[in-house]
Amino acid sequence: MTQEVGIGFYMKKINDYIHADANERLKKLDLTYSQMHILIYILRCGGTSVRQKDILHYFNISHPTVVGLLKRMERKGLITVESDPYDRRGNCVTALPKASGILDEMREGQKHVEELLTKNLSKEQETELKEILRIIYAGMYSGDEGA
Repeated sequence: MTQEVGIGFYMKKINDYIHADANERLKKLDLTYSQMHILIYILRCGGTSVRQKDILHYFNISHPTVVGLLKRMERKGLITVESDPYDRRGNCVTALPKASGILDEMREGQKHVEELLTKNLSKEQETELKEILRIIYAGMYSGDEGA
C-alpha cells in the first residue's frame, strides 16, 4: 500500500533544495540565503533609508533575528545601520556600494533557481503556478505587504 504524499512535503523538499543550492552559490559572495533576500529588498527599495522595522515586517521574522542578520551584513561592509533621524526608537538601513556591486550575481542565482523550478513547465503552467502560489500566500498572510 502506497501512502499519498501531501503538498507540504513537496513544498518543504523544494524549499530545502532552494536553500541548499542558494547557500552553495552564495558562499563565493560570503552571503547566506537570508542575507541575500534582505539585501535585495534594501536595494529594491532604492538602497537608502529602509527602516529596520519594515524589514522585520516584510520578512515576518523576529527583531533579534533581523538585528543579527544586519550586524553580520554590516561587518561585511554591505550595509550601514544608523538611528532613524525621524524616530530615535528605530534604525535605518542603507546599502553600501559593495552591495550594489554583487546585485547582478545575486540575480543570476535567483534566475538559476527560477529556471530549475520551471524547466519542465509550459509558459501557461508557469503562469498558473505563480498565480496559485500567490493565492496560497495571500490566504496565509492576508494583509501582508508581500502578497
